[in-house]
Amino acid sequence: MIERLGKGRVIATIAILGLMAAPSLAGEFDMSSAELFASADDGPSTGPSKWFTLRNVSAGAAWQDEGEEGGGLSDSGGVTQEDDTGTDPRGFAPKFMPYIRYTELGNDIEIQELVLFGMYAFSPKTAMTYEFPIYKNVDYGDFGLFEDLSNAFGRSPGNGLPSGGVPVDDLAADGDVSSIGDLNLRFFHKPDSWTGTWGDSEKSWTFMAVLETTLPTAQNDVIGGNDWIISPGITFVTDLPGGPPFGLGFIALMNFYDTNGWRDDGQGWTSRFRGRWFWMQPLTKPGPNPTDGLYVLTEVQPIYDFEENDFDLWIGPEFGKIFKPGVIGYVKPGWAVIDRESNDREFSLEIGFRIFF
Repeated sequence: MIERLGKGRVIATIAILGLMAAPSLAGEFDMSSAELFASADDGPSTGPSKWFTLRNVSAGAAWQDEGEEGGGLSDSGGVTQEDDTGTDPRGFAPKFMPYIRYTELGNDIEIQELVLFGMYAFSPKTAMTYEFPIYKNVDYGDFGLFEDLSNAFGRSPGNGLPSGGVPVDDLAADGDVSSIGDLNLRFFHKPDSWTGTWGDSEKSWTFMAVLETTLPTAQNDVIGGNDWIISPGITFVTDLPGGPPFGLGFIALMNFYDTNGWRDDGQGWTSRFRGRWFWMQPLTKPGPNPTDGLYVLTEVQPIYDFEENDFDLWIGPEFGKIFKPGVIGYVKPGWAVIDRESNDREFSLEIGFRIFF
C-alpha cells in the first residue's frame, strides 16, 4: 500500500488549513476516490454546490418590491461578480462552509463525516477551495463480506481474521473504523477573456479552468483512497434569462476528468468523467421572516467510468435559507437515480452552514 503521510505531515496539513480558515473567519464530497467498497463516483462537494446568489449581476434584476429601492442583499441596485456578500459563484472571496454528511451505499456500508470546507482567494481571478474530513467513520457492520468472514471464523476483525486480501484488521469488532479522511483541493482561474455578456443585456456568462486533486491523507486504506487523483476540469456559469424570480438564478456546469497522478501497486487505473451540474433558484427575497431568503440549489451528478463502462446518475436538491447577509444554513438530501454497482451511493444527507466575507 502507499505509505501514508506521517503524523508530522498530517499536523502540518491541519495547521495550513487552520491558517486558511482564519482569514475566512475574520473576513462537492468527496468520498475518497479509491475507498474500499465505497463509492468512487462521488465527487467532492465543493464549487457551486456551496455558493449561490439571490441577486443577478444585472443591475435591473434586483429582487425588490414594487416601489422599493434596494430590496436585495445590498443597498445598490445590482451587484457585481465580486459581490461582498460572497453569494455569486464567480466572486472569489474568503468563505467558511463546514458540514456533516451521512451516506448509505448500495452494499449497506454507512459513512459519517465532519468536513471543514472553505475558500481561499489568492486574487479576484484565482482561488482555491479546501475540503478536509477531520472525522470520518465507515461502518462495515452490515456489509455482506464482513458478516460472512465474522461468522465463518467466529472472531472479530482486528484479531488476525483471514480476509482474503480485504484489509479488515483496522476494523473494530462491530465493523467500524474512524480517522481523518483524504484532503481535496481545487484551484479555480477565470481569465478576463473567458467572461462576457449575452448580447446587449447585462446577463453574464463565465468559463473557469479548474484543477482538482485528492491527496491520500487518511490514516489507513479502509478510510481513504490508496491513490492520488488528479482531475482537470472546466466550469461554465451563466445567469438565467428574464426577470425575478426565475431570472435571479444561475446555472453552473462543472465537468472533470478523473485520473491517477500516482497509484499503489495493484490499484486499478482511474479514468472517469464526473459532472456536477447545478441550478440555483431563489424562492423568496431576503428578509426577517422565517419564510424569507429561501432557495433551492439542485445538483445533478452524471458519472461515466471508462474503465468499467459504467454510468451512474445522482441528484441532490439543497434547501437553504439566508439568515442574514453572509450567513446561510442548508439541508441537502441526495438519491441515486441510476446506480449499477453495489458500491454506489443510495442515499445521503448533508447539513451545513456558510459564512461569507
